[in-house]
Amino acid sequence: MNEQIKSKDVAPSSSLCSNPVLLEYTINDNIQPIKKECELLVIACDPRNLYNICDYTTEELAIFNKLKNFTFHTSLLQVQIDNPPPQLVTYPGIFAPKVLEQMDGSVYAYRNESAKQFGSKLANEMAYNLVTVYQLQGEAETALPPNEFDKILKQQLTDSNWWPFSTEYKVLKTFTTPYFDHFSNEGLFEEKLPWKILNLQGKNKTLYVHGFTCFESVLHCWDYAELVLNFVGSAEKPLPTELNAPIVILGAGVSGLLFATRLKRLGYTNIEILESTDRYCGKTYTITKNEPYPGESPENTVCELGTCYLSPAYDHLIEDLKEFFVDNAPINFAEGEPNFRGIVIKGEFEEPYLPENAILSQQEYILLKAKALLNLPPDVAPEVVMSKIALALAKYSVLHWKIMGSQTPMPLNPPEELRNKTFYEFLNENGLLSLVGMMQYIYSVQGYGVMTNIPAYYGLTWITPIVIQTILLDNFDPEEIPVVTALSKGWGALWDQIVTQGELNITYLAKATSIRRLNS
Repeated sequence: MNEQIKSKDVAPSSSLCSNPVLLEYTINDNIQPIKKECELLVIACDPRNLYNICDYTTEELAIFNKLKNFTFHTSLLQVQIDNPPPQLVTYPGIFAPKVLEQMDGSVYAYRNESAKQFGSKLANEMAYNLVTVYQLQGEAETALPPNEFDKILKQQLTDSNWWPFSTEYKVLKTFTTPYFDHFSNEGLFEEKLPWKILNLQGKNKTLYVHGFTCFESVLHCWDYAELVLNFVGSAEKPLPTELNAPIVILGAGVSGLLFATRLKRLGYTNIEILESTDRYCGKTYTITKNEPYPGESPENTVCELGTCYLSPAYDHLIEDLKEFFVDNAPINFAEGEPNFRGIVIKGEFEEPYLPENAILSQQEYILLKAKALLNLPPDVAPEVVMSKIALALAKYSVLHWKIMGSQTPMPLNPPEELRNKTFYEFLNENGLLSLVGMMQYIYSVQGYGVMTNIPAYYGLTWITPIVIQTILLDNFDPEEIPVVTALSKGWGALWDQIVTQGELNITYLAKATSIRRLNS
C-alpha cells in the first residue's frame, strides 16, 4: 500500500451539479450564512461536531453515538535549571505508567525539548530549558477544562518527587484537545463499527477520513485514505467526473490536509477546506522558539505539543510526501544520548524485584518488567531476558500477521481472535508478557490509553511488528543507530509545506450551520 495513487486509478461516475450537497456556514461568527454546493463532502472532523447540523441517517448516528474519547492536555513550560548532583542520573524524557493508569488529568510524562534538540550537556548550560508536560483524562461525560488541567499541573509539579526542575516556571503555551476517538470492544466486535464505516464510504456523496475511522495517528490517516480510495468500491462512486467539480473538506487537521493532498494528486482542482478554528494541523502543534541559544548558536528549539515521534513505520509516508519534507529530516533525540527516557517505577514492583532507584532507564525498566512478569530470578543475566524478549517478539510478529493480515492500516474484517480482550489480556494469553515493558511506553505515552483497559484491537493496530522492532533496536542495539526520531523542523513545518506548496484552499473560522445531502 505504499504506491502513490494516480489519476488513472480512479473511475469516477457522478456528473457535475447532479444532486449536489448543500452547505451553509458562517465565517468568524458573522450572522450572515454563506451558501455553497459541492459534488463531494469529506468529513475530516469528529462527526459528532456536526450533530443537529448534518442530515445524518439513522445508520450513521448509530455509529457515531458509540464513539468514546479521552482529553489530552499539554503545556510548554520555560523552566529554571536546578543542576543535580553529578551522581544523580536525570533523563530528558520521563514517563510514569502508574500515574497514567489513573486517567484523571494527572501529570504522567514530560519531555525536555532543549535536551531533545541539543543534548543534555548543552541544555544544562542554558539559563533555562523548554519542557513539554503531558496530562490525560480518560473517558468522561464532562471533559476537564484547560484551567482545571492547569491547577493539577501546578499542584503536582510542586509535590512531585520526580520533577527535576525548579518549581519556578513560566507557562508559554497550553493545548487541550479531545483525543483518540475509539470504540469499545462491544462496538468493535458485536457491532463491527469500523467496518460499518467502510461500508458507509461514498454513500450520500460523503467520505469519512477523520482518525475515528481507524486510529488516531498521522500514519494511519494517510494509509486509511489510500484504503478508502483504492480498495473500497463504494468510495469511488461519488468522485466527480469533472476535475473542477467543487469538493468540500470539513476540517483542516491532519486527516483533512492529507486527504486534500491525495485528491489534488488525482487531479481535482476545486477543493475548499472549511476549518472551524484559526489554524490548520489539528492535534499536531509545533512551536518553534528562537531561544535559549545553546553555546551562542542561533539554532531554534522545536517544541511539540502534539505529534512528536517517527519510526521506520513512517518510511513510506516520508517517501510518498518527500517533496514536503525538504530540509526537515528525521533526527536523533538528544544527540544520541543512550538514556533519553526514564520510567518512574513507583507502585510497579514488589520484592524481590524492587530496585533502589525511583527512576530507571527505559532499558533497565524493560528488562526488570520482563523478569517480574515472567517470575525470573532477580539476578538472571540480561542476555537471558533479552533472548526471551526476542523470542516473544518473533511470536508477536507471526500472531500479528495471522490475526491482522497484510492489509493496512486495518483488516477488512473484524479479527475474531481479539474479541472482548484488552491488549494486556492478549499478551498474557499468548505468553508475551515479556514485551509489556517495551510496549507500555510506545503505546501509552502518546495518549492512547493503558494496556489493561484498551481493546486489544487498537494495540495491534498501532503496534505493528516494525514498530516493536523499532523499540527493540532503539533500546538495545549496541551500534546505537537512531531509530525513534523527531523531525528537525518539527511536524508543523511539514503541514506548512503541504498547505503552501500544495496551494491548499483553507477558509478559517468557518462553522457549518447546515448540511443537506439527502434529497438535495
